[in-house]
Amino acid sequence: MKVTPIRNRMNRILKSSLLFLIAISLSSCFNYDDVEIKDVRSIKLLDYSVDGLSVESEIKIVNPNSFKLTVTNSEFDFYIKKRKLGKARIDGKLKIPANSEEYHKVVLTSRHKDMSPNALPILIGLTASGKDKIDFKVEGFIEGKAFMFKRKVNVSHSGIVPLELF
Repeated sequence: MKVTPIRNRMNRILKSSLLFLIAISLSSCFNYDDVEIKDVRSIKLLDYSVDGLSVESEIKIVNPNSFKLTVTNSEFDFYIKKRKLGKARIDGKLKIPANSEEYHKVVLTSRHKDMSPNALPILIGLTASGKDKIDFKVEGFIEGKAFMFKRKVNVSHSGIVPLELF
């Protein structure tokens, strides 16, 4: 028995419609609340080398969702004393547990080409001053995923933060 082209087309339309309905049903069940940065507890300069700058920070992240999130991509503009030092990214994977409000140690890295020309003098000034707190600001985005769904969230935080040097 030979299947007609019309019957093949109908089968494809039926399958596509069924997949579309399943996708709509799943997405309506998937409620997502934005993740929020509540506090930056500390900033520690780890390394300044030919590779760039590495900073470790303890960040309080709130995940009000009933599922864990994995950060897959990020990019931030970071400022010290209201002067832009450059762009940074989260180094490695960050997993945020479901229904959590806790501090996470996060390593941020910045390559030399992403840093402003005044970054080195500002960093030298910080180390020479011996200050234990800085006026710090970060703006950018974090992209995360849960299951097969991805979402990009804008992030902004500023305040006086304890500083540890090398």
